[in-house]
Amino acid sequence: MPPTDTAVTDSASTEAHVEPAMSSSDDMSAATPLAVGDVITTGDHKAIGRMWIGASSLFLLAGLAVGAIAGFEHADLSGFAIAKDADQFTQLWSLGRDLVMFGGIVPLFVALAITVVPLQVGASALAFSRGAAAAFWTWLVSTGILILSYVMNGGPSGGQTDFVVLWALALAAMLLSIVWALICIATTVLGARTAGMKLERVPITTWGFFVFAITGILALPIIIGELGLAYLDVKYGYLPTDDTRGILVGVMNSVSFAPAIYWLGIPTLAIAVDAISTHTGRPVRFHRSVMVALGILAAYAFAGDFFSFSWRGRPVALDNGALVLLWLVSSIPVLATLAFAGESLKKGTFKVRTPLIAGLFGGLVLLLGTAIGILLAVAPIIGFLNTNFDAGINPDSAWILGRTSFHEASRGLLVGAGLLGAIAGLNHWGHKIWGRVFDDRIGLLAALAAAGGGVVMGAGAIVSGFAEQPMLPAIAESATTGMETGNLIAAIGTALLAGGAALLVLQVLAASAGAGSSVEPWRGVTLEWATASPPPIGNFAVAPVVASATPLLEEGFAIVDPDAEEASNEEATDAEEVSA
Repeated sequence: MPPTDTAVTDSASTEAHVEPAMSSSDDMSAATPLAVGDVITTGDHKAIGRMWIGASSLFLLAGLAVGAIAGFEHADLSGFAIAKDADQFTQLWSLGRDLVMFGGIVPLFVALAITVVPLQVGASALAFSRGAAAAFWTWLVSTGILILSYVMNGGPSGGQTDFVVLWALALAAMLLSIVWALICIATTVLGARTAGMKLERVPITTWGFFVFAITGILALPIIIGELGLAYLDVKYGYLPTDDTRGILVGVMNSVSFAPAIYWLGIPTLAIAVDAISTHTGRPVRFHRSVMVALGILAAYAFAGDFFSFSWRGRPVALDNGALVLLWLVSSIPVLATLAFAGESLKKGTFKVRTPLIAGLFGGLVLLLGTAIGILLAVAPIIGFLNTNFDAGINPDSAWILGRTSFHEASRGLLVGAGLLGAIAGLNHWGHKIWGRVFDDRIGLLAALAAAGGGVVMGAGAIVSGFAEQPMLPAIAESATTGMETGNLIAAIGTALLAGGAALLVLQVLAASAGAGSSVEPWRGVTLEWATASPPPIGNFAVAPVVASATPLLEEGFAIVDPDAEEASNEEATDAEEVSA
């Protein structure tokens, strides 16, 4: 074991009992719904996080449902049954992609970070909490405008120029508001940690959200810049109408394809590690090594987005040597993180709970997605060998991997992994967020649907890709049975993902309505488990002081309310005086 890693003995268990600063019953106001005016003006990060969770889970479900509709339309290439033409099919497909990525999964991770990170670092509040609230309202309104632009024949394949422009502005505003929220999260980790909590001691989930935030802050402005250029192209006629469809659809490719989309895997892996630590009763031993692996994955994702800037208005540049290298090595940090967490699975006590199962599935589906991404490197490698060494290798199969819907395989798997990460996180901290435990049976069904959906969607895209289905959203000029079969399989996978998202929405609605057990079912070893569920305003009675990455395992660790301690001392003094 490296000397920088945090060691935990076999006897260490997350079941160790630590008295919280107050129980849920001690401060019923923490769980009391806020009035409408309070919701709009709140600066409490828990309330802000719940708003992000509720809205993003609904948009995620809507995006996957629209994606499934587009997928079933694509299963029959002989004509159009749902859409009236290729442009309307593109609109359905693009709306689903926009909502899934920046209306659903990314905001769900932002929501979890806003809620959990201040608790894990021992902060009394989120940095710039009202900024996070403003970011939520900006994102919510922008997402509504984005949907409106599609309805009014805008979007990347729309026929109304004004609403095509509105689509670009609305999507840019969504991204900008997410960046705003990510700045609040990163600032909390950097500047609001409690005494004794060095950056190397922050919980793995907090570290994952931190590198996720930094990567987003660096990468998303690239997409915002591309949308700004698209706005100028369309608004002032620099872009011929006939070229609009392909170029505007390509704006989102740079963040939707491997390796840039591996960005979604960072919080997925971090949540999985935290869930494994808690639900096996054994904290992950190689704490700092996991932090390094997540940092490397973040670097790969950002590099992928940076190098893909040249994709605007042109086919995906598969001859980019840096991207080829990233495709080849991106599985390594994912595999390393799962291997480090495997020690806890091996020596801990495995408990079949939704957070653990969803976290494990999320990590494995993510690993499969990065492994599929490796195959994307085959085409440029063969091209390089044929061009420079006259290797004479038949490039046909490699071309299929590079220029067809094969790219959708990696995206489908990463979307499935991201949904699994959200399921694991919300089921793990559901009681901490709402004071109600999520139904484990529904959670397990959601995890199975999400895992199956991601794998089936990826398998369908692989089948249609080898059948030479062009890269979406193109319609094949000459349909084959293989194309339609693969497209149908992918549509079924998308529908399964929508089913998993629907079950997650059901869990969120039930918890918001007060359904479910109010008894806290488990406790971890990080600071959020040392306070009430849900936490009171200010989170902790007094700022905690930590000396390790697992403070609740420290001997004698406690968070003491100074007012309660003073009252206890006065009672003891009075008793002594009476006795005298």
